[in-house]
Amino acid sequence: MTQLDSQLSKKNQDFMFRFQKGMAETDKLDDEQKQEIIQAVANRLYTGQKAGQTAAQIYGSPATLLQKYLNPARLAKKFHDYSFTFLAADTALVLIMFLSGFFAITMGLGKSSAQSEGLGVLSVLLLSIWGGVIYTLAMQRLVPNPKAEQTKKKLPTWLLLIVVAVLWIVGFSAFLLIPAAINPTLPLFGYVVMLALSWLAYLLNRKHAGFEHGGILAISKLAQQARIDAEAAKKE
Repeated sequence: MTQLDSQLSKKNQDFMFRFQKGMAETDKLDDEQKQEIIQAVANRLYTGQKAGQTAAQIYGSPATLLQKYLNPARLAKKFHDYSFTFLAADTALVLIMFLSGFFAITMGLGKSSAQSEGLGVLSVLLLSIWGGVIYTLAMQRLVPNPKAEQTKKKLPTWLLLIVVAVLWIVGFSAFLLIPAAINPTLPLFGYVVMLALSWLAYLLNRKHAGFEHGGILAISKLAQQARIDAEAAKKE
């Protein structure tokens, strides 16, 4: 407990409760270090609270904040420190898992395979890869890179979003037109296998990049952290 706990909002008190619980369970820090960190976090939350900021805006989640102190080397990498290949693959694999899982469920619940056919396997793969590529390219342009020289003119956000939407629609329409001869619809078991394989590839991709935790979509979590860091930098 800190002297400021009673002055925090209920949400911030809940944040502090979960953060302190995580701190109490670790043996990587001694009691004095833990208390100093807890007090510093409480002070920052209280200052942010008066300015209308939430704990999520300042620190993300309690788990993310814990990792900052307990495993700082892994979280030291920022959005632009990760390769385009990793971010696009992570996003594409999430889309593959979603689509294959969705079709597996609908086919399992359908009365007949004719009533619950999914997309062809090639359409699923190409659509997911396409989505991963254009989403990653867009996010790399939207998230400021503090290490890069800001000399190039950027597309306005609204225009970039329109371009992304058009590219997605064009890709989606094109991939649906792939002939069935080379784009077979899988049976229920096939989509289950696709889900399992994409999940395995998803875990291996994250392990290889050193990003084993942090939300379903790595790109979203890193972009959120980048926004928080940018806001904090402006106030310094």
